[in-house]
Amino acid sequence: MKHTDQGRQIIARLKRSPMTYLEMNMLGISVSPHKRVAEQLLPGETLVKGRDKQGRTTWRVVAG
Repeated sequence: MKHTDQGRQIIARLKRSPMTYLEMNMLGISVSPHKRVAEQLLPGETLVKGRDKQGRTTWRVVAG
């Protein structure tokens, strides 16, 4: 498998489905996943804040 930065690994998962802070931490990729994502966002990628059915804050990466 090709080496990928921690932030890019988390971003790949956030593109598939929204995650809470806890879910991002449980990936075990980084102890500060929200910071890694912010560092690795590319032009044209946006971090979008949302809510799940239980009212928890979720994050997702979308194009645009």
